[in-house]
Amino acid sequence: MKNTDTNDIKNQSVLRPGTILIASPLLNDPNFKRTVILILDKDANNGHIGLILNRNLDISMQEACGMPGKAGEMSLYHGGPVDLQRLFWLDSYGDRVKGSYEILPGINVGGDYDNLMEAISTTTDPQKDLRFYLGYSGWSAGQLEKEIEAGAWGIVDHILDPNLLLTLTGNEMWNAIAKWLGPAYRHWLLLPSDPNLN
Repeated sequence: MKNTDTNDIKNQSVLRPGTILIASPLLNDPNFKRTVILILDKDANNGHIGLILNRNLDISMQEACGMPGKAGEMSLYHGGPVDLQRLFWLDSYGDRVKGSYEILPGINVGGDYDNLMEAISTTTDPQKDLRFYLGYSGWSAGQLEKEIEAGAWGIVDHILDPNLLLTLTGNEMWNAIAKWLGPAYRHWLLLPSDPNLN
């Protein structure tokens, strides 16, 4: 019978939809430096897919894809380096968007595009309820578990206020989520975002 590493069991159990990963301040991969990732699911090959949550592209949805009205005024975020033609969204509209599913309490992913546009049109300030992401992040089977074991990622398997994911961005989000990692990771908050300042 094959021995299974306890860390492998732990990583498999926590890397489920809704798990939040936070990049170590020492992770220098330009794709993921100081990012916050939301795990969406496993892919067909038993790898993982997720969204970078805190990288604003400084471009509106109208500029990026001609989206009209209130939706067009919204910012677009970079979900990751894979399939940059694919659009994802997270929202707090609940069952107003058919076909979406709850990934965290009060936060849904995906669903019917027309329902989403209708929800946006009847919302006073959709910027507080919704974010669009271009592309996604992907890892092959076992890759993410190895990166976690190497210390590249911290795991946040619960968050008391998921709406932070729709209201914060950049280093502000990274710092807020890093605090959820607990005392063992407090030193992460002391390291500057630019290592040249160290």
